[in-house]
Amino acid sequence: MGGFFHGIFQFFFLVGYIILFIVSIIILRPFRIHKKRRISTISIKISYLFFLAMFLLFTYLLLFGNKIPDNDDQPYDSFFNIYFLIFLTATIVPNVGIMIRRQIKKNRVEYNILFTLVNLLYGMYLLFLVVTGQWALL
Repeated sequence: MGGFFHGIFQFFFLVGYIILFIVSIIILRPFRIHKKRRISTISIKISYLFFLAMFLLFTYLLLFGNKIPDNDDQPYDSFFNIYFLIFLTATIVPNVGIMIRRQIKKNRVEYNILFTLVNLLYGMYLLFLVVTGQWALL
C-alpha cells in the first residue's frame, strides 16, 4: 500500500513542478521584446528558465530518484561540503537575481549579462550532476 501512496505523492509533485514552470513562463514572458535592451533581457529570461528546469529536475531526482551510488562513489561524509554549498547558493542567487532585475536602473545590460552567465553556470552544474548521477551523493 505504501507504493501506491508514494506513486500518488510523486505524481502530485510532478504536476506541481510542471505548474510552477508554466507559471514562471507566464510571469516572465520571455519573448516580450524590450525596446532598449532586446538581447540582454531575452537572454536573462531564457537562461533563468533553463536554470529553473534543471533545478526542478534535480530536486525531483533528490526526492524520488534511486539513490544507489556506484561502488566507486562514496557519499560525502560531511553535511556542509562544497557541492552542497553550491547547491544552496543555486537555490538563492538566480532567484534573487531575476526578482530584483527591475530595480536596477543603471548598468542594466551588464546586470542582465552577469546574471545570464550565473544562471547558465548553475544550470550547467545541475545538468552535470543529473547526467553523471552525482546527485545521489548529495
